[in-house]
Amino acid sequence: MPGNNFVILGSGDIGMIMARRLTFEGAHVERVLEIQSYLSGLSRNYVQCLDDWGIPLQLQYTVKKIIGKNRVEAIEAVAVDDKWNFIPGSEEIIPCDTLLLSVGLIPENELSKKAGVLLDPVTGGPYVDEHFQTSVPGIFAAGNVVHVYDLVDYVSMAGSEAGRSAAEFALAEKERSARYIPLVPGKNVRYIVPHKLDKQALEKGDISLQMRVTKPIEEDVWLEVHGEENSIVRRSERYVRPGEMVTIVLKPKMAAEVEKAGRLTVDIYPKSEA
Repeated sequence: MPGNNFVILGSGDIGMIMARRLTFEGAHVERVLEIQSYLSGLSRNYVQCLDDWGIPLQLQYTVKKIIGKNRVEAIEAVAVDDKWNFIPGSEEIIPCDTLLLSVGLIPENELSKKAGVLLDPVTGGPYVDEHFQTSVPGIFAAGNVVHVYDLVDYVSMAGSEAGRSAAEFALAEKERSARYIPLVPGKNVRYIVPHKLDKQALEKGDISLQMRVTKPIEEDVWLEVHGEENSIVRRSERYVRPGEMVTIVLKPKMAAEVEKAGRLTVDIYPKSEA
């Protein structure tokens, strides 16, 4: 052990449990100091870890000074008011060779920060919804990474809910992905926006496909959208040029044909070649 005579600052569960553990190992815990006017940890830990072992607890007290040169020889404790100001005349020297600080936990969120997850400045953990999903869709958080729990039972409950929600999210994403089909640039089409299409989106209204051609055609042309076996829509233009965007619209009435397709290809070609 690092010492024999301890003062513990902080009455959280870890501080109180450490007081009992140190006593088990043969050390003497002079007292536990708590800056708040109330116990920070569980009442049962106070009873089992401090009261049962005769370890004093001083509320509204903190450490003002650490005394010692090569190692701790004593601390100066002082009472504080409701605003944590020192109360003059309340100073007390407590001999000890070790000061144990148990002054609160904060979640470890290095990974959350790297993922761009929004953090709550009060808890130090991510903002989460009722499913424990963070501000980044698909990233879930639970347990002490969100905020510090007092009982592992609650951690287990939160973990179960987060796991169930993550599984539901993954299944929904898989189902959503299955609904998407690619939009493939065909004859004389350089690119198409959007790049993929949700088959069910047509049920809600028109969808405009925007594109540019690879080369100009200075004559009447067909713009055609087709699946593997069937033409879905075709319209004409007097000409097409790379500098001018071309648009073709898919209508809700085409939803059944789109639903059959594994992909949609857009071709732009002269009518003379039809």
